[in-house]
Parts: sequence; structure tokens; C-alpha cells
Amino acid sequence: MTAADQVDPLNDVYSAGSPDDLTKTYDGWAEDYDSDMLKAGYRHPMICIGLLARHVPVAAGGIVDAGVGTGLIGEWLKILGYRQVEGFDLSEGMLAVAARKQAYDDLRQAALGERLPYADGQFAAAVCAGVFTIAHASPEGLDELLRIVKPGGHVVLTVKDKLYEEAFEAHLDRLVQAGRCRLVEMTPSYLSMPNQEGQSTSRALVLEVPGG
Repeated sequence: MTAADQVDPLNDVYSAGSPDDLTKTYDGWAEDYDSDMLKAGYRHPMICIGLLARHVPVAAGGIVDAGVGTGLIGEWLKILGYRQVEGFDLSEGMLAVAARKQAYDDLRQAALGERLPYADGQFAAAVCAGVFTIAHASPEGLDELLRIVKPGGHVVLTVKDKLYEEAFEAHLDRLVQAGRCRLVEMTPSYLSMPNQEGQSTSRALVLEVPGG
């Protein structure tokens, strides 16, 4: 069996016609997600962890994992010494798996694209791996991440190149011009799952909220 066969649910994820379809796919995939993505060589969480560690000291304050999935990022953040880690996801199935890892101080069901259940400036940083992609969050979801991060804080995220070129870059430019954030770092394009043939590339960005 090839690595591509192992992650067949990705076809359903990328072709989801509605948030409900996306939620059902993730709910059904939750128990096998970690092993499937490990076999595929999934890179987004590792890249986001590296960028977060570069820009956000462990003593900076709370971190929110936007789109926690099964909790890969939260587990690693706690190992690295980040004390307060919260998160949200649209899938109850994924949240149940993440909760079993006991790496999050709080988990909530929520989705990018809606108002998030957090106060303005509540977190020192937000990390968002694999959510700004096909049939997932729209670029406007970035606005809420910036809202819930305090001045001087950071947002670390990945975005599929196709989405970046079609809409994300223009939306980000508007946010920068409006003084909502500044671009600190952007990686070269890379394959999020190098073992999967024919996949489109992504990139990771670090944004800073002005002030602080």
C-alpha cells in the first residue's frame, strides 16, 4: 500500500462541499488520522513548531492552536515548555482524540470564518497548521486570529500556495496596509506531504500584531 493510499480521506476533505461535510469527514477519520499522516510524512505541524519556537519565548504567555486536529501541535508545545496551550476545531471527533493527549488546558468546538470564543488579545500567539487550504478556511479567517492575539504577539500559519495566490495574498496585503499585522517571515514553498505524488505546495508565514 502506498502512502497516498493511506491518506485517501484527504480526497474527501479537499472536495467537501460544506462545513458539515468537512466535519463529518474529520469525525470519521479522527482515530486513524495520526498514523495516516505520519506515514505520509506530514510536515505542517513540525514547521509551525519550529517557527513558533523561533519567535515566541516559552514565557510569552498562552498559545492557541487554531484547528487542533488530533492535537499534534499541543503535545509538542507542552514538551517544549509552553505552559498554557488552548485550542479549537470544528470536528468533535478530532477534539476527542486531542483531549486524550492531555496537552491542552482548554479545547472548544469552533471554526475559522466565524467569531471565535475568545477575548481580544487573549493569547501571546496563535498557530494554525493545515487549515488555510482547499475547502477549509477562507482568508478572512485570519482576521479573527489577529484579533485574539495581543499586541506584539505572533500568528504562525501555513497556507496552500493555490489559496495564497488566488486570494490569501491580497487579503493579507489589505490587513498589512490597515496596520493589523506585519509579515515577519515567509518560508519557501514546500510539499506538506512529500511522500504523496502530485500534491500542490504550501508555505508558512509568521505575522506580528503591531504594538506591545
